[in-house]
Amino acid sequence: MKKGTLNIQKLQLMTDNFGEKLTKWITPKRLAIFLTIVYVLSLVPLLWIGWYNYPSADDYSIGSNCRQVWVNSHNIFAVLWAGVVRAVEDWLYWMGYFTSNFLMAVPPNVFGERFYVLTVWIMLSMLSLSTWYLLKNIFVRVFHGDKYISHSIIMCMLFVTVQCMVGRVEAFYWYAGAANYMLVHSMSLFFYGLLIAAVYDKGKKRIWDLIAASILGFLVGGGNQMTALNVAVVMLVVIGFGIVLKKWKEYKTLLIPICLSLFGFILNVAAPGNWVRSESVDGMNPLKAVLISFYYCLDYCVDKWSGWPLVVMIILLVPLFWRLLEKTTFVFPCPLVAVMFGYCLVSAMMTPPLFAVGNMGAARLQALSFTMYILVFVLCEGYVVGYVRNKRQIVVALKMEEDLQKSKRLQDNALHSKKFGTSGVWCIAGCILFFAAASVLTIIPDPDYFTMSSAMTDLTNGSAKAYGDAMAERAELYNSGEKNIVVQPLPAKPALIYFSDIDEEPEYWENRGLCKYYGLESVRVKE
Repeated sequence: MKKGTLNIQKLQLMTDNFGEKLTKWITPKRLAIFLTIVYVLSLVPLLWIGWYNYPSADDYSIGSNCRQVWVNSHNIFAVLWAGVVRAVEDWLYWMGYFTSNFLMAVPPNVFGERFYVLTVWIMLSMLSLSTWYLLKNIFVRVFHGDKYISHSIIMCMLFVTVQCMVGRVEAFYWYAGAANYMLVHSMSLFFYGLLIAAVYDKGKKRIWDLIAASILGFLVGGGNQMTALNVAVVMLVVIGFGIVLKKWKEYKTLLIPICLSLFGFILNVAAPGNWVRSESVDGMNPLKAVLISFYYCLDYCVDKWSGWPLVVMIILLVPLFWRLLEKTTFVFPCPLVAVMFGYCLVSAMMTPPLFAVGNMGAARLQALSFTMYILVFVLCEGYVVGYVRNKRQIVVALKMEEDLQKSKRLQDNALHSKKFGTSGVWCIAGCILFFAAASVLTIIPDPDYFTMSSAMTDLTNGSAKAYGDAMAERAELYNSGEKNIVVQPLPAKPALIYFSDIDEEPEYWENRGLCKYYGLESVRVKE
């Protein structure tokens, strides 16, 4: 019995010594650098496979006007004006989101097919930078958190968002869908971040923040109606809090970008084209759409999208948030209300498509909702951790009431600590090791589980190159001067970059759109 006790003590001592070494080695700065490297490297296969990406479907039909202007004039300003004209026409006769209509009317392939490889670069860079900008302002400027820990949280969230993305083809590689949803969503995150920056910046910098926020707010209000509605809801809540807390005298200049965003949203939903389009689709009545959106949020988010990577991220972020929020004086009141607001916000994002078309079947709709879900989930987790930490600090302060000076010294030492606690380090290291091992076990039977593993699969089995070469040959035929073209069927359809193809029937809508884009009389796939 004594020998067993001695062995346990030795094991405990070894564990403590190793934990101390681990604590000294895993610092916030090193963790931030490591997670940044992991995230950047995870993007390499996604960007690499983008070289074989080519336009399809609406990239041709919606971009045809600007394409013809570019071919005839090679004037970029004329192309942009043609995009504005197309957006106005769609606002009048088809759909109200004028910002999205303009973005979709000017795809990169307007200036040449090979420019389409920029699609994935645009979408990933905008999503990454906008998320980083917004969360950095929240974590560092609002809650006075450590910049390295803040960066680590952002990298974790971005990794899970990008690598576990649902509808990843339409989120990153099909420009028409990605520009309408992912690009506008990224613009909305920049808009939120600029509003926060305008509160803390002074002088000319604050003026530039407000100008940029005003422009972005109006454009986001005219974007896809899922994002536009979400921004409108958040802005109305901000106005409500401003009235209740009587803070508008201090931040009254924020009303300019907020009102412009709401004005853009009003123009969006009041567009004559919305009524034209509604006659050709079967949507839900508004009340039913709202109620069903709450169910869909549970069904998609909890049942379909909350896999083991999200669970590991949740556990990993607990010690990071615990350390991040140690300097804030905010008390995080009513955490249940905050979580319910987050749930309502994600549900609200699903309401417009249910109202318009009666379903959430399109992958691009799910991709946008998934991205918002991860963002809101992380913010809600941080709020709950902050609430628990604040309550714990109150309890500790009460227990140490007899020795206030000692309590203050301990608190000051904690605030200026550059290390994680031992338990926090064990949690972080354990989550990273588990994630690495579980990832290997997962992608062996399911290579498409992560976005990067899907890209590597398409690259290594040759399907991406075969698809890209076939599309390049087709582009040569389209530009050859012939007016009636028959193309060979595609030899491969890579999972990550293939979206759609023309048909054997020349009158199919995609075939007609491609004809208009290249100025052809007919095109079809050989039977």
